[in-house]
Amino acid sequence: MTERSDMQGNRGLAAPVLLTLIAPASLEENVADLLLEAPELASGFTSSAASGHGAGLRFEAASERVRGRGRRTRFELALVRSDADALLARLRASLGEANVYYWICPMVECGNLGDRAPAEARP
Repeated sequence: MTERSDMQGNRGLAAPVLLTLIAPASLEENVADLLLEAPELASGFTSSAASGHGAGLRFEAASERVRGRGRRTRFELALVRSDADALLARLRASLGEANVYYWICPMVECGNLGDRAPAEARP
């Protein structure tokens, strides 16, 4: 049984994580396309508009430097750690030196409120 099927149906057998990607708004379509091309790793994701702030931020446009914040897109994916690592490797290979920040956090539980019983880390 793979980690993916463990995560979706058997409690406690996989290490569920939340992978968050923060990409410049100009890369939103590219990142979304890459995620959609890997359904075996990411069965679904959420994206939303975000703003990046801070002294170390690389701005994509002069208007962002003037405002002091950069337009970003935030992607969130619930998956198992090995799939997160594989997905990051694909993104690195495809996007090269792109200005995409990420983090991975352990998840205790996630699910759909319409499900009869909660399942650990089911995206």
